[in-house]
Amino acid sequence: MRRMTNTPHSLPHCSVDEVLQDHLRTREHIEKLGLLPLSPILKGTMWGLRIYVLFMICVVVINIVKQMH
Repeated sequence: MRRMTNTPHSLPHCSVDEVLQDHLRTREHIEKLGLLPLSPILKGTMWGLRIYVLFMICVVVINIVKQMH
């Protein structure tokens, strides 16, 4: 089994410019793809979680108020 070491001989020979160009190409490709529409089930799940979070915030606030009195 080959061990990974941090010697200069085991590192790939890439310049910063090459890495940045690759990053920019990849970013442009991802931006061209755009966002996919969410399914109705996923939208419903997200709204359910939002409502649950608001409900739990109310429960915590009520418990804190009761504990203070």
